[in-house]
Amino acid sequence: MLAVKEEPLVRAEDVEQFQEQGYLVVENALSKEKVDYLLEVIDEIRENLERSNHRKDVYGLDIRPMVDKHDAFLELMEWPTTFPLAVRFLQHFNVQLTTSHLIIVPPNPQKRNIGWHPDGGQPPIGLYGRRALASLKVGFFLTDLLEPNMGALMVVPGSHRMDGPPVHLEGERDPVGAVELKLRAGDAVIFGQGTWHAGAPNYSHQARVVLYYGYSYRILRPTDYDSMPAELLAKCSAVGRQLLGAKSTHLGYFIPTPEDAPLKQWYIDHFGETWVR
Repeated sequence: MLAVKEEPLVRAEDVEQFQEQGYLVVENALSKEKVDYLLEVIDEIRENLERSNHRKDVYGLDIRPMVDKHDAFLELMEWPTTFPLAVRFLQHFNVQLTTSHLIIVPPNPQKRNIGWHPDGGQPPIGLYGRRALASLKVGFFLTDLLEPNMGALMVVPGSHRMDGPPVHLEGERDPVGAVELKLRAGDAVIFGQGTWHAGAPNYSHQARVVLYYGYSYRILRPTDYDSMPAELLAKCSAVGRQLLGAKSTHLGYFIPTPEDAPLKQWYIDHFGETWVR
């Protein structure tokens, strides 16, 4: 279980940034040693990942889930520099992991990895063209992305508050207001499902490597798994088991008891009981 600390885990300015802009950059979310280790693990199991039935048929490597592929990826699910922020931004304790996603984008000047879109599935859950904040993603970037067109994450700040998609001028590659984030290896980006985003083209000489972890309310279905094996759940903390679908009662996802949602007391200790405000 996550420890209780007296100092705030989440700064007010981080909450304001996320609510106003739809995303937050967490600098140095991972140490250099952790980044190097994750890249080493990816290299070690790369051949198995390439042959996996979970691989999406795109250029580069696009595969999920990842938490069941190695303990190094499972550990990131409750990473202390990002997980408390994700929980606070969702404003609830009854949350789950929806996806764990590795994307490696090699240089390709002919096309971008993925174009502009919001998350949240189809049809979207929302009102008057705005998607509800029912899920978010944490992206851990494992390579430096400090120059334009290196395959970095692009966002349109504030687009989660727009009625419909951002304005796209004729002949322009990106919508009005688009920002290509400059990130160092070890930085993380948290963004809500309604924030429009894309991958920039990669004109560089290196592959862009990122691990995405998605979180949502447990009343929704996970994106990339139905259930996780018992041997994986046995490795997890109580909170980790909650995140991966474990429950103690029949209605545990919808009307959770403390046993169904061990994250509840931790949430109350840090953020109070007004989780729906």
